[in-house]
Amino acid sequence: MQEDKIEYSGKVYLYSSGMPEDLITLSKEKLTERGVNESDIVVVEVPEGVPEGSIMATIWPHYLSVAKVKRVREGSIYAPQLFNIQF
Repeated sequence: MQEDKIEYSGKVYLYSSGMPEDLITLSKEKLTERGVNESDIVVVEVPEGVPEGSIMATIWPHYLSVAKVKRVREGSIYAPQLFNIQF
């Protein structure tokens, strides 16, 4: 199976929403397996300040949801999902 490579420019935002450190570490490993440079990963606790057009990965208990940010307005983000990465 062909693994999806993450195409991005600038930074990739990892939305942790209070997940434990081991899940954050695992998520970073999964992102680097998909072609993201570890120094380009920015961990955010709240989805604020994430620029339009950037890639945001949201940590869930059993997978990462990778999305591209389309619109940011008044603290809410519209980011259609591209694909999931299973843990």
